[in-house]
Amino acid sequence: MITYDLSCTLKEGLWYYGEPYVPYEMERVGTVEANGYITHKQVMTSHTGTHLECAKHWWDDYDGVEKLSLDKIAGKARVLRFACEEQPFYGIDVDMLKEAGADKLEKDDICIIATGWDKRIAKENYTWESPFITVEAAKYLTDKGIKAFAIDAPMFGDPRDGMDYVPADLELPDYVFSRKGIPCILGLVDVDKIPDEVFFIAAPLKMEGADGSPVRAFAIEL
Repeated sequence: MITYDLSCTLKEGLWYYGEPYVPYEMERVGTVEANGYITHKQVMTSHTGTHLECAKHWWDDYDGVEKLSLDKIAGKARVLRFACEEQPFYGIDVDMLKEAGADKLEKDDICIIATGWDKRIAKENYTWESPFITVEAAKYLTDKGIKAFAIDAPMFGDPRDGMDYVPADLELPDYVFSRKGIPCILGLVDVDKIPDEVFFIAAPLKMEGADGSPVRAFAIEL
């Protein structure tokens, strides 16, 4: 069995979205000398590193991530590849999805978007110039019946729409997926190393009422 790790490493200095989000921090609070063991305090948000976003991120009256069925984030996945080449604000529309093979997506597949943007993970403007999909592209994928969406970028809506504040009158790809109960996984890495069809898993922490969670995402060759 060949397994591919698709998660970034959580460490200090890792990218984050800016306020009101907070950067990742780890502090040793238990030591062998004082306690006979080692333990750490972690400071992060529910959208740190490779993470899952659910509808609770947008609307208070939706279930938290602990209610998410694990069937939603484990299953057969198809990778759609795009020649982003680190181009800022690389927008993916319906025609581009079709050219990348989205017509082969089947009901209850997981759709993985591969842009290569993870190569910029330590560079300036990794978040602010992220690739994205259009609202129409998100609607196309929901019509295909996908059960989860994943991308190797920190955003899948146009980052120019805002991060610290999102205007209420906007329509976002995030809303399209969330209304349909489709969880989204962001910040994948090394998707260029996996086959076009894999078994994909992105397991969130079971945190009550959380609007998302860091995940350990990985793929297994079919």
